[in-house]
Amino acid sequence: MADPVLFNNCMDGLGQQFKGKGKLEPACGSAQPGVSKLGGLLEDRCDSGIGSMNERDEEVLREIRELSLADKPEPAQSWKDFTSEDGDTFLHLAIIHSAKDVVLQILNNTQDGDEYLHRQNNLKQSAMHLAVITQQTDVLQALVWAGGDLGSRDVSGNSPLHIASEMNLFACIDVINSFCTRPDIRNLVDSKNYNGLTCLHLAVKNRLPDMMKCLIQLGANINVQEPSSGRTALHLAVEEQDAEMVSLLVRCGADPNVLMYNDSAPYHLTLGRSNLRIQEELINVTDPSIRILYEDNQMWDSESSDWEVSFTYDDCVIGGQLLGY
Repeated sequence: MADPVLFNNCMDGLGQQFKGKGKLEPACGSAQPGVSKLGGLLEDRCDSGIGSMNERDEEVLREIRELSLADKPEPAQSWKDFTSEDGDTFLHLAIIHSAKDVVLQILNNTQDGDEYLHRQNNLKQSAMHLAVITQQTDVLQALVWAGGDLGSRDVSGNSPLHIASEMNLFACIDVINSFCTRPDIRNLVDSKNYNGLTCLHLAVKNRLPDMMKCLIQLGANINVQEPSSGRTALHLAVEEQDAEMVSLLVRCGADPNVLMYNDSAPYHLTLGRSNLRIQEELINVTDPSIRILYEDNQMWDSESSDWEVSFTYDDCVIGGQLLGY
């Protein structure tokens, strides 16, 4: 049986938070609009035929009147059963609206590892995801203590650590790391979301060098490849044209010779892009044997000053006439 006092406290606490932001509709009980009106309607209908009733009818009428909710205590309603139209539980709503007193009441009434703590809304966000997004590190810590799942995934496959990495939230990273063993934090850091990106990839794509260094210190695999095309963090940094990130990755041990699935090294991605500083940095650390691009067994020399092609076309036609050479 759920604790009705806690349910009422949650309703009162969240009610204060939701002033002007909509309301929570009660799920049952005599407080619902329409119950007393329905009772009056039943009474009117019974009274309208009172003169023709026999003893059995009057007995039934007395039984119906005794069922009036106004004369009976409301049944206890489980606060754990409540969900909003967005799939948010009381715990989700309390975190969203920074109602920390309600969060603590809920956690005090759940057991270690309670499935309620793992409930996800329509965006597959757990309470821990929301604690990170709202940057409430004390709530995040309390949730981990209570048995929250650090590996839960939202609709994009992001764990709370992915979100903290993408949002540059070092305090949340510290809380998560403090509850993990070294192998556990490495597994979390290197886990991929549904786009195949690790926490390190997200930090690079969002151009967060300090977060990138933090994740490497936590044990992130600096050369891990995303599955769509085989890009590493260094490939992504080149695509972002972030010279500082490229230089930092190289100094931290990123391998410049890792090839994408189309055999492109990070250096190859500099060709045709404007930042020559990145190209100069990578050409000096890339294996000379893979600096050459091949197409149909014909060689393209990317270091050629005028980018001349070593073969010609003999089938070019303009106006039906072959071009002369």
